[in-house]
Amino acid sequence: MHNHLKFNLPDGYDEQQLISGLADHYAIKKERPARKSMVIYDTFDWRLFDKSLVLYASGNKLFLRKLFKNEIIHGTEIASPPVFIWDFYDSKLKEQLAPIIKMRALFKLVEVHSRSTPWCILNQDKKTVARLVYEEIRPSRGKNAPVLAAYLWLNPVKGYQKDSRNLIKRLKESGFATCKKEDIFFKALEAVEKQPGSYSSKLQIRLDPEMRSDEAAKIILRFLLQVMKINQNKIEKDLDTEFLHDFRVAIRRTRSALSQIESVFPPESIGRFKKDFAFVGKLSNQLRDLDVYLLKEETYKAMLPSGLRDDISPLFGYLRKQRSKALKKVISGLESKKIARIMQDWESFLNEPQQISPTASNAGLPIIRLARKRIYQQYRSIVKAGNLILEKTEDEKLHALRIECKKLRYLMEFFSSLFARQTIDSLIEQLKKLQDNLGDFNDLCVQQDYLMDIAGEMPAIDPNSQKVLVAIGSLIGTLNRNKQIVKNAFAKTYTNFAAPPNKRLFQDLFASKTKEATA
Repeated sequence: MHNHLKFNLPDGYDEQQLISGLADHYAIKKERPARKSMVIYDTFDWRLFDKSLVLYASGNKLFLRKLFKNEIIHGTEIASPPVFIWDFYDSKLKEQLAPIIKMRALFKLVEVHSRSTPWCILNQDKKTVARLVYEEIRPSRGKNAPVLAAYLWLNPVKGYQKDSRNLIKRLKESGFATCKKEDIFFKALEAVEKQPGSYSSKLQIRLDPEMRSDEAAKIILRFLLQVMKINQNKIEKDLDTEFLHDFRVAIRRTRSALSQIESVFPPESIGRFKKDFAFVGKLSNQLRDLDVYLLKEETYKAMLPSGLRDDISPLFGYLRKQRSKALKKVISGLESKKIARIMQDWESFLNEPQQISPTASNAGLPIIRLARKRIYQQYRSIVKAGNLILEKTEDEKLHALRIECKKLRYLMEFFSSLFARQTIDSLIEQLKKLQDNLGDFNDLCVQQDYLMDIAGEMPAIDPNSQKVLVAIGSLIGTLNRNKQIVKNAFAKTYTNFAAPPNKRLFQDLFASKTKEATA
């Protein structure tokens, strides 16, 4: 059915009018109606929609298709609705979805129900020359539910192309129009008041280059506050670890903005809120660390010799118990009066009218000038530090450089709308490669230290812990070797980032205009 012509019905048309109109010209035979339900899924941050994909379940099968297309890309059987990618059976569908949804949970967006009635169009010899299928889609079962959409499908029959052409002509003369850019996905979500793409943790803001810097900073910070509020309300339900992650990233970006977008607010306000958000961020450090280790359980086991993989399982059992305690601590903290006061005071500050302060010297500066200056300053400090590390690669300096790169990344993302998209995206992509190298190195260092601390606790937790300790020791050894590989790759990764073509792009986009602005 879905590979053939699809028509929208004229306004006011229903199934009975359709068949009555055709019965004047054709012999028609009705077949048994078919009913089916369809449940559409996506992640909270719309990762599938962003890739123009629709994932839906019907019966005991799960299907993936492109938006505005009816051809199935992949399908697989399911015993129950999958939540995480590791819940899927091994299949082509799982392979395609894994790099898209990653560790995010799938949520049910909407369920719709369709009733399809097939009709055979017969010639004088009582042979079927075409098939029509009238389809109605509703948000729930029952004839009293409102119709979301009604379609007519025309399925030609081989050898009777002329009859199909005549039927198409008659339908169009009666006001039927072939469907073009239309998808039930949107109508179904509209019925439950959901807006595709309504949430993203990525900065989706537009700044006017000439607006005051304090005004631009508040626009950025209000967006980040909304991200915090949305995710804070989800953390308690513990359905998806990325709610906590997005909450924490919004806090880090806020703290970075307060430090990096210089002299746009009075120092006393900045100092107070930087301390407040440091406190809020620290509250969830342990929980996020445990989430990361538990998400890596299969990865860690794959690093071990096959004979040790089962031996390390008690470690993850212990971590899960620790996580339960850490989650309760975070939920209690987020519900505290102190956190509520911080958030209320912060929102009030962001909604205050502009105040002239002699200590906020950049407040009235056009944001384009401040953005160019700060980005180029941060870039130059990274290049200077990176060149010194090339001479002597020390762990502490790599950690410090990682933090400076994160500051530059945030600045470029805050102000990306002020610059040519293709150019700034290219620079961010190059910076991301350097960040990935430094981030991997830092993660491996932290993981090693954490596992060594845990190894010291295990005998008190499990008297029969000798096998666990051997497995942990083996894992630490593997992580150490990986750390050295990543460390050795720094020189090439950094050299690519600091290469002349990138340097020229940074100068052209930020340095020359900065000099003009200050001349």
